[in-house]
Amino acid sequence: MFDATADSETESTYECLRCGKLITASKHPGNCPECGAGIQNRANSLE
Repeated sequence: MFDATADSETESTYECLRCGKLITASKHPGNCPECGAGIQNRANSLE
């Protein structure tokens, strides 16, 4: 069995759900710095 661990040094790309701004960060940035809307990790499916 494999242990899933989060690598805090790995950067991910996040996309604003409202304005589409892309942000690269090592942890979830919270809200979009441009419009304040929610942000989705682009590696995760929206479905």
